[in-house]
Amino acid sequence: MYDVTIVGGGHNGLVASAYLAMQGLKVAVFERRDIVGGASVTEELWPSIKVSTGAYVLSLLRPKIIRDLQLEKFGLEVITKDPGLFVPFGNGKSLTLWNDPQKTAKEIEKFSKKDSLVYGRWLKFWDPFYQLVDLLMLSPPPSAEDLESLVPLLKVPGVDLSELMISLRSIVQDASSLLDEFFESQEIKAALVEDAVVGTMASPSMPGTAYVLAHHVLGEANGIKGSWGYVKGGMGGVTQAMKRAAEHLGVEIFTGAQVDKILVKGDRVQGIQLSNGKIVKSRVVISNADPKTTFLKLLRGVELDEIFIRRVKSLKSKGVSFKIVGYTEELPDFGNGKSLGPEHVASELILPSVDYVEKAFLDAKVFGYSKEPWLSINIQSSVDPTVAPPGKFSFSIFGQYLPYSSKLDDLKEVIYDLSINKIREYAPNFKPIKYEVLTPLDIERRFGITEGNIFHLDMTPDQLYAFRPLPGLQNYSTPIGGLYLCGSGTHPGGGVTGAPGFNSAQKVILDLRQGKVPDI
Repeated sequence: MYDVTIVGGGHNGLVASAYLAMQGLKVAVFERRDIVGGASVTEELWPSIKVSTGAYVLSLLRPKIIRDLQLEKFGLEVITKDPGLFVPFGNGKSLTLWNDPQKTAKEIEKFSKKDSLVYGRWLKFWDPFYQLVDLLMLSPPPSAEDLESLVPLLKVPGVDLSELMISLRSIVQDASSLLDEFFESQEIKAALVEDAVVGTMASPSMPGTAYVLAHHVLGEANGIKGSWGYVKGGMGGVTQAMKRAAEHLGVEIFTGAQVDKILVKGDRVQGIQLSNGKIVKSRVVISNADPKTTFLKLLRGVELDEIFIRRVKSLKSKGVSFKIVGYTEELPDFGNGKSLGPEHVASELILPSVDYVEKAFLDAKVFGYSKEPWLSINIQSSVDPTVAPPGKFSFSIFGQYLPYSSKLDDLKEVIYDLSINKIREYAPNFKPIKYEVLTPLDIERRFGITEGNIFHLDMTPDQLYAFRPLPGLQNYSTPIGGLYLCGSGTHPGGGVTGAPGFNSAQKVILDLRQGKVPDI
């Protein structure tokens, strides 16, 4: 008998388990795979070659969580990515974005003197968000009945209210128009627009994409605001550190233990049942699974309101992102040679213009895939020798658009050929020795995420804050007493932030203190 059982050992489930154990609760985590981490894992697919098959770079994990769980003590090591981004445009032209704003401005000057001066204003535009980010992320969103709770959030010392309201407008704005407000150069817009459409079946001209952009620029690596980093050993380094921290606090973690069903009696949970038939009793069950998996699969046989179920089914969850992981025996030559250079440390972005992304989106709507996908190449072994032996270079390619379909197995080689041929337009020598393609269908199978959506649910305005995943569920509780959610399908959304896990744990702790969770 446990106080809390957690369905799924993804990073949010591990974070929730640790915070609950800090309160002296008896907690167990059940993970269906043989490794914990969910979509934040390192896998050795070929001898001595380690790749991050899901998430591949780190920035959004909240510093408070790193401190509270002492993740660095338990092995987390982040290597700052600098430069952060390299965008080739062909004909010897490229743009490199560094962590040093002045260095980046100098790069932008190659394309627009005006934009080089404006770049500092672009960074400053996000300052109000930075000051609010922990308040926005590490607390539940206000309910429709409690909008007055927004008022204290709008009175943060040092934040001008008018500037904040301009920034908050980006929640519903499209990314194209936001970028147009600042920049004239197509090259700088291309470099910045990727963050607006990551994991989202939307084009840059669609309302709400500016928020997706905002969500991805509000992180930090090693204290450097807005920067990203590689986790030493791959992204499994994050969740292995979380696992060690949780176990140190007394959490019991079971792998190869698939939860088949959440057990309910009357209107409250009784525990879980594993796929081998074993029943595990607990006062509280927290699901790290996405909302559709939780309500439509794990709660099968439980009577839930028909309208509620219809709303869950209608949630937008179609994955559109694919991954190609593998290794090469030489670094790609983007015109500066094959020797290790700054471009190999950076994310190498094959995305020459905003219009290129618009066309990729339209192709996906018409043909079911982008004939010219945009791609982000990350060669972690450029800075981390633990993921590949000398003379070999492990890589991760993230691409879009490839909408989820049950027939995607037939497209895997097509997507591979299109992606590699597109990269070779800029780096002709890029030749993977071994590779694996993960379509949204593969992501669904591997990580158990409905339709392979890397955020669990689309991060559009109708599925954010008080609407995520649905009105009435935004505070991590559910219609079933003692059942809570903690995955990326809850506020504040996707990415390796740890925030849903933190917030869910705080809600459970509060409800237990207030006697809202009776014994079973």
